[in-house]
Amino acid sequence: MTTIREKYLEKIKEDFEVLSTIVLQQMELVITATHDNKDGELYTKIEHNEVIIDGLEVKIRDEVINSIVLYCPRASDCRKIMSYHDMTAYLERIGDLLLNIADFLREVELQGSLYASFHPTILLQLETVKKMTQNAIFAFTCEDENLAKEIIRTDDLVDNNHKEIIHGIPFHFVGKTIKNQDMLDALSLSGMSYNIERIGDNATNIAEAAIYLMEGKNAKHIHNN
Repeated sequence: MTTIREKYLEKIKEDFEVLSTIVLQQMELVITATHDNKDGELYTKIEHNEVIIDGLEVKIRDEVINSIVLYCPRASDCRKIMSYHDMTAYLERIGDLLLNIADFLREVELQGSLYASFHPTILLQLETVKKMTQNAIFAFTCEDENLAKEIIRTDDLVDNNHKEIIHGIPFHFVGKTIKNQDMLDALSLSGMSYNIERIGDNATNIAEAAIYLMEGKNAKHIHNN
């Protein structure tokens, strides 16, 4: 027979799965916005999802606290509960970063030469961090240690793409007259790339939390091994 404690832990798991699904949907919407930043309905969906993400983060946090206070879980359960708590926080941050990217996209001239030059790299970054986030969640739920370690190593690719954009933007304007929209595009692209890089960091944090759950040890420096 399923105990009340087990039902409570299952509820945390279910809410975490819903949160994960919404965050991944949000990534798809932001990727769509890189091709069309004038779709008002698309941005309404993005803003609505952000409200849901914030609400789920608060709900799961409260469930975690209540489960510890009311049921005094054993050590193994407590570690899993705290892993859900940490990963929920990371997913909520990813939601915030995706909203930032969407806001930057509103300001960009998609037909401009700067955006056209860096759009493939931005898209590659977004697709990479989306896969990292998907795999990090899978590594946790399926306790796949090798996949978690691969995610941590992939973060270097996102960092390198970010550096490519930041260093490449000034060279794009060499010998050209810079207009106000050019400056806005440059700042927006830099902001988008930075926020994508931070999503990669949070996906890495989720992978590290998964390794902690499985091994009970810190994985912060695993990418150096």
